[in-house]
Amino acid sequence: MRFLRERFGLIVIIGVVVGLLLYSLRLAQEAQDPRYAPLPLSYSQHRLGAKGLARLLERNGYTVRSFKRTFRYLPKDASMLIIFPIPNMGPTTTEWTQEDADALDSWLRRGGRLLLISGDQRLPESLREDSLNRLPSFLFPAQQFIDTAPVQPFSWLGGVQQVRLADQRVNLTPRSERWVPLLHTGGAIEAAFWYYDKGLVLECTDWQWLTNEHLRDTDNGAFILAAVRKMLPQGGVIYFDDAGQGDLQVEQEARGFWSIAPTGVRVAFTHLLILTVLVMYSVGKRLGLPRPTPPRTPALGEYVDALAGVYERAEAAQPALETVLESVRRRLCRQFGLPAGATLLQLIQALPANSPLHTALVEAHRALQNPNLTAEEAIRILKKLQF
Repeated sequence: MRFLRERFGLIVIIGVVVGLLLYSLRLAQEAQDPRYAPLPLSYSQHRLGAKGLARLLERNGYTVRSFKRTFRYLPKDASMLIIFPIPNMGPTTTEWTQEDADALDSWLRRGGRLLLISGDQRLPESLREDSLNRLPSFLFPAQQFIDTAPVQPFSWLGGVQQVRLADQRVNLTPRSERWVPLLHTGGAIEAAFWYYDKGLVLECTDWQWLTNEHLRDTDNGAFILAAVRKMLPQGGVIYFDDAGQGDLQVEQEARGFWSIAPTGVRVAFTHLLILTVLVMYSVGKRLGLPRPTPPRTPALGEYVDALAGVYERAEAAQPALETVLESVRRRLCRQFGLPAGATLLQLIQALPANSPLHTALVEAHRALQNPNLTAEEAIRILKKLQF
C-alpha cells in the first residue's frame, strides 16, 4: 500500500496511456472489421450497411447468405442476387471477366431473380444498357430524399402507400422487354419490374432506402418484403453481392496486431513498452545498501498530549499528571546526579531557587495537591517542563 501511495501519480499516468492505447487498438480493429465498414455488406452494422435487410428477409423465411466471389461462381441454389453500387473508392474490377458477365446473364435468363440498384462494368451488356442514366454507379450518399407512391394499387403490395428514396437524380425509362413500373414521383419512375426471359429484375434508382439507416422509413421495409415475396413466392436462398464491395474471398495469411494496427499506433505501443521497461528498472533498482531509519524520539509535548487525552476521557487529570511527573523526576535525577529514589521535593530543593525549572516543578507539586485539577491546567504545567 505504501508503494501505491508513493507512486500514485505515476500509476495514473501509465493507466491513462494504456487506456488510450487500447482505445486506439479498438478503433484500428473496427477500421479493419467489415461489420463497421461504411459499405452495404449483408452483415454490416454500419448505418449504410444492409444487415437490417438481411435480418428482415431471414425473419420471413428466406435464407440469406453473403456471396464473396465473382459471378461465374454463383451457387446453384441461388434464387436471388442483390447488387449494391460499388464504393466510390472501391477496388478495381479486374477480378471480373466477360465470362462472369455471361454467367450472370445465363443465370438470369434461366429464371434467376435480381435486385439491381447498381450500374457498373461487371454486368452483362443487356443490364448495362443506358445504365448511366437510370441507375447509380457509385456509392455516393445523397442528402435529399423524395417520397414515392405505388403506380397502381397492386394487390400484392398490401397496405404500402409511401416509400422514401434518396434523390440520386436518375430516372428509369421503359425497357424494350416487358417492363412494369412500380414507384413514381409525379412523372418520374423510381422502381420497376423488368422481365428478363424467364428471370425477373427489380431495378430501383436508389440504394440508401435499403440500408440500416433508412429501411424503417415510411413503408420501405414493407415494400421490399412485398416485392421479394412477389419475386420468390415459394421462398429460396438470397445472396448479397458482397464481393463487389471489395470483400473477395481470397487466401490471406493470418493477421496479427502489427498488420491490423496503423503505423501511429504501432509507434505509440513501442514507446509504451520502452517506458514500462524503464519505469520497472528505475523502481526495482537499489542504489547501495538500505540505510536504517534513525529512531525518532518524540517530544515530551506529544507524549503529554496523547496521555492527557486518555486520562481526560477517564476524568483522571491528577493521576495523569502524577504519572508524567514521575517520568520527569527520574530523568532530572539522572541529569543532576541525584539518587534515583530522590523525591520531587528533594529535587526541588536541589535546584537554584531562581531557575525556571525550579518554578515549574514547584507549580507541578502544588497541582498534585489540587483535587479540582483540570486537564488543561495539567497540560499547561507539563509544557513548562519541556527544556
